[in-house]
Amino acid sequence: MATVKKENSIDFSLKRIELLSFNLTHPVENSHNNITFNFDIRSEIKLNKEQKLILVIISIDLFDQEKTIKLGDISTSCIFEVPNYDLYVDLKNNGVNFPEDFIITINSISLSTTRGIMFSQFRGTYLHNAILPVIDPKSFIAPK
Repeated sequence: MATVKKENSIDFSLKRIELLSFNLTHPVENSHNNITFNFDIRSEIKLNKEQKLILVIISIDLFDQEKTIKLGDISTSCIFEVPNYDLYVDLKNNGVNFPEDFIITINSISLSTTRGIMFSQFRGTYLHNAILPVIDPKSFIAPK
């Protein structure tokens, strides 16, 4: 895979994409032609210190408009390699110091990748039109 580098940024590459889980819960009603979907989206970042990897796990629960019926869920992982990992992770003190712009970038890539996986997995089902909306990846950064 190609390595991405911008001036004053971190070298990294996308190593793997994994579908962790995928579930459909068929609604009791058959009136799913005009469903308005609600998405509960979570992003979690995990580190693999030995292999110098960052895992961004995106988990999405899909609900009906009233959020009373869970229609399905999906979870993916985008795995990024950071060659200069040791510059940002202090192994002795368990400290992590990745720039906020980098975290926003890998969240954005992971959300967009998950959107595509959702479309592929949901194609031909009652969730065919459950297209993940465009989301500001900054919303997954904890406030300072």
